[in-house]
Amino acid sequence: MSVPFVDIYLALPAFMLVLARISGLMLTAPFFSGSIIPTQVKAILVLAVSAVVFPMAGPHTAVPVTMSTVVWGMVGELALGTIVGIGVSLVLTGVQMGVQLASQQAGMALGEAFNPMLETSLPVVSELYFFVSFTVFLAVGGHRAMIRALLDSFETLPLMGLRVDENVVLLMISLVTVAFTVAIRVAGPMMLALLLSFITLGFLSRTVPQLNILTVGFPAKMMLALLIMALTIMSLEPVLTGSLTLVMDELRQGLGIGAG
Repeated sequence: MSVPFVDIYLALPAFMLVLARISGLMLTAPFFSGSIIPTQVKAILVLAVSAVVFPMAGPHTAVPVTMSTVVWGMVGELALGTIVGIGVSLVLTGVQMGVQLASQQAGMALGEAFNPMLETSLPVVSELYFFVSFTVFLAVGGHRAMIRALLDSFETLPLMGLRVDENVVLLMISLVTVAFTVAIRVAGPMMLALLLSFITLGFLSRTVPQLNILTVGFPAKMMLALLIMALTIMSLEPVLTGSLTLVMDELRQGLGIGAG
């Protein structure tokens, strides 16, 4: 009767590695990392997924698994799951970052709203774009593609097989570049329209000194920004889906994950 307990003890280090990789994703990925899901539910979900994946991933390790090596191995596995989660989160963060910059230029950053998923306070317009992009992310199956990439990593990247080299650094640079690209593509039309409005208001202030630019310019900038947002928010879906596809391809290529 003691044999099962011995087997459990011998398999525990490898199970902890699987648990660490999946935990890294759950701690940083959109939707899963938000406070909207209770911590107890997250813990149960991580344990359940780890138990299902372990029979497939447990026997395959890059180096022998012992209690002494599992500690550093868990750090690497946690980092791998974190990279996947952060890579996808950067796309949504890029949308927020671009709209927040545009809303500050338009004078709409004074009113803030609390985001319970990120536990941050941002301008209302930024929150609107975040939840629209988050809805698109769920609608196109971004959460499933993200989990699929992590599960595929167990087949092509064995436990304790992550090596921090120039490929990982280039991968993080590529992910940050995608985030800034998304921010520019989302906020670019608004920023361009606001720049033209600043030039127009400056011209009016010189030609019509009697005109109170502060009184006229503030609502004019807000109305122009809202108009551009209403016209461009419909194009958010192709920008977001294209960026998510690019991020998933970068993650698979950078981490050596097989095609899904």
